[in-house]
Amino acid sequence: MNKLLLIDGNNLFHRAYHAIPHLTNKEGEATNAVFGFSNMLIKAIGEVSPRYVACAFDTQAPTFRHIEFEKYKAQRVAPPPDLYPQLPKVKKVLDAYGIKYFEKEGYEADDLLATIAERVTESKSHRAKVVILSGDRDCLQLVDGNIKVQAPGWNLKETTLYGARQVKEKFGLEPHQMVDYKSLTGDPSDNVPGILGVGPKTASSLLQKYHTLENLFKKLAEIPEPLKSKLSAGKDIALAAKKLIELDRNVAIGIQLSELKFKPNWDQVRAEFEELGFKSILAKLPEGNNTSEVKTPYTSEVSNSRKKSENREPKTVNQDQLELI
Repeated sequence: MNKLLLIDGNNLFHRAYHAIPHLTNKEGEATNAVFGFSNMLIKAIGEVSPRYVACAFDTQAPTFRHIEFEKYKAQRVAPPPDLYPQLPKVKKVLDAYGIKYFEKEGYEADDLLATIAERVTESKSHRAKVVILSGDRDCLQLVDGNIKVQAPGWNLKETTLYGARQVKEKFGLEPHQMVDYKSLTGDPSDNVPGILGVGPKTASSLLQKYHTLENLFKKLAEIPEPLKSKLSAGKDIALAAKKLIELDRNVAIGIQLSELKFKPNWDQVRAEFEELGFKSILAKLPEGNNTSEVKTPYTSEVSNSRKKSENREPKTVNQDQLELI
């Protein structure tokens, strides 16, 4: 089956900025986030060999989560002044590749990725396997037989591919239980509160036994003190948190899989990276300008090892590096 690579634009943009030392172009403008983003894009294309590619970004407008919970992400510090001026350059790189990107006021990039993944995997006429490139654990709730999450490490050199097996190995839970898991533990990076005194191990153990948040609260009488009192006191908090953590898979966006075909004009791609002054990236690009369907224009350790053993799951590495930005 064909593969669709979905890129969490904001997550990779921030991750790249913090991973790459300060760089500037010939005009003296910062380009470190653009450089890191571009390298992650190249690496993912080489590893996934997608037939289709799309990207999603947040907007500056408040989302439904901010309306539901006014403190959502309120603790985040202001971005560095040289960060967001680089975003147009990232979008120009995507334009050079012919990669379509999506934005919608009131929603986060994760919601758009969830919607696209849902439609593509559920379509009867045009279906594809989906790989989501993101370091955001919220995306793990989307993992199933047709959807995996590829998480870049903070050094940008290693990635971890999460299928259902890898999620189960790390958290002891099925991917769909990750929403309830984070509803119990909270998410400090987004300022989403959890239940006081309930950490990752306790949350995993509870959900292994009771399966869902709602069933857990129905069975509170079975749970010994003092955990019972903690859960009872935090019930409303956890149920409210679930509304913030669960991704919207039905955002009203127009999407046709055929529009996402990865078919870059390599002359345009090279010209963009020449303008940015990224010589090391230019060396990775294929020669010529064959605009026919591109299967795997880059080489990487992961893609080479997969050729040797196509039926084996990629080995997961550096799982502890998978954290929210």
